[in-house]
Amino acid sequence: MGEPTHRNVLKGTEALDGATDAPAQTRDGVIDVAVIGAGVSGAYAAWRLLSPEAESSSMLEDLRRHRRGPLTVSLFESSERVGGRLFSVTPPGMPHLHAELGGMRYLSNHPVVADLVDHLELPSGPFPVDEPKNLAYLRQRRFALPKFADPEVVPYDLPAAIRGRTPDEALLSVIERFFPDAASMDHQAWDKVKATATATADSRPLYDVGFWNLLLDAVGQEGWKFLDDGFGYGAVVANVNGIEAMEASVADFVGSPPPNYLFLRDGYQTMPEELVRRFVAEGGTVHLHHQVRRIDRETVDGEQVLKLALSVWPEGRPLTVRARHVILAMPQRSIELLDPDTFLFASDQFLSDLGSIIPRPASKLFLGYDRPWWEDLGLRAGRSVTDLPLRQVYYWGVEGDQTGADPANRNALLLASYNDVSDVEFWNELLPQPNRLAPVAATRPPRPMDAAAPGQLVDEAQRQLRELHGPDARIPDPTTAYFQDWVQDPYGAAYHFWQVGAKSWEVMPRMRHPLPDANLYICGSAWSTGQGWVYGALTQAELMLEEHFGLARPTWLSSSAYLGS
Repeated sequence: MGEPTHRNVLKGTEALDGATDAPAQTRDGVIDVAVIGAGVSGAYAAWRLLSPEAESSSMLEDLRRHRRGPLTVSLFESSERVGGRLFSVTPPGMPHLHAELGGMRYLSNHPVVADLVDHLELPSGPFPVDEPKNLAYLRQRRFALPKFADPEVVPYDLPAAIRGRTPDEALLSVIERFFPDAASMDHQAWDKVKATATATADSRPLYDVGFWNLLLDAVGQEGWKFLDDGFGYGAVVANVNGIEAMEASVADFVGSPPPNYLFLRDGYQTMPEELVRRFVAEGGTVHLHHQVRRIDRETVDGEQVLKLALSVWPEGRPLTVRARHVILAMPQRSIELLDPDTFLFASDQFLSDLGSIIPRPASKLFLGYDRPWWEDLGLRAGRSVTDLPLRQVYYWGVEGDQTGADPANRNALLLASYNDVSDVEFWNELLPQPNRLAPVAATRPPRPMDAAAPGQLVDEAQRQLRELHGPDARIPDPTTAYFQDWVQDPYGAAYHFWQVGAKSWEVMPRMRHPLPDANLYICGSAWSTGQGWVYGALTQAELMLEEHFGLARPTWLSSSAYLGS
């Protein structure tokens, strides 16, 4: 099968102008800001600190005055690439299509994201989801999505309250029992009610009740199974924080008007890549293959600074970097992998906040073909859903149908499986065992992102695709195959959900600056109300920069945009 040809995937430091192995040299041996993690939140934070709009910050001006020169900001990344869980691969023969093995879309009303896309001039387009001709294949019954309205077709013994409704409609109806106006509530409205007496179930705060429990009480086990199977995401109806799950469901899937999904035509990974390019153009430095192992406090010339112990790969050479401020743009698992003697872990409050979220697994399998075989069945775009381990199948696109492409090129790309929670383990069992869930050890570099899909996994996916699409489907052998499982270290999860009992409105501001007496900050989607979305990562990064670095709201972002608590 073919190899990916994306200009920045699997290229190491050659992929990025300005990437270097040596930290910036400073007069006192201390850099001003070290950003750890070159995912989208780290790339954004680094870029904003050196952007012209940051020059008005009195705090940054004090740092420049102390240095008697320009601000020094360095971005450190343990892997060979920029992007984190935005991972775009371009299959051979399909230069205008990109397999999004991580994040793949955003909403037009996502705070920061849509405005940033416009500001960076990244080409975008509509991302279709539920098209009328697409299929549901549940309990061995195959039907078009509009048939969810027919109780005689849907193979579940549903309570009257949700009979004849789509999974989206059924889920929303349960949420509306608690909040009648839920469909039109935005993030600001949810933040206003989360801690109030109205947000309760049987006198218990909704943040202290599991969503699965709420759904079982409302629609029973058969109704819950209908939602779990038909919705396509097991994580959405799992036993996570009840009110946070309600907010996420409405904002991401079932709100009114329906969400308007968009995608980046050149791949979602181009967003952090473009941010890093602009960061380098402003004088920032990027250090790939630099893995932070431990963080300590230290005093240099009477000033308290933070000392970073790193390993530089491929040799594993030890390196010490000192910084006045450190931003950890890292998810939960990456932080947990730091040396246990890192001073952060001495704080009970930090440990509690670190554990306030639940890691959720998800994986994706993309298959390329020499023709769009699904069009023979009348399927053009969007997704089909199933209770098979495939779970969700997206008819991604045909090369010749893309803007600027050769119309005669009928190579086509399919997101053959987008699955989460228990179904992830089904696919993991088909991976070669030596490469499966191996931890990051002190003696070994982070595993490269190779997107390899073993043959037995592809064969099983082909079998399930035939079952899902029925006897009329003529499915050829794939020409390319890419698989990514986000459970593996150092990511630990594809996304996160709030733990039952967690008070997100209290945890989020604490995580942005976990220790009042240390210039250390955390940003990313894990501790946000946009978990699993780029907007969660960017809103937390922006709030952290405004609150703790004194940055003004950028001019390209509306001053009225609500970024959360």
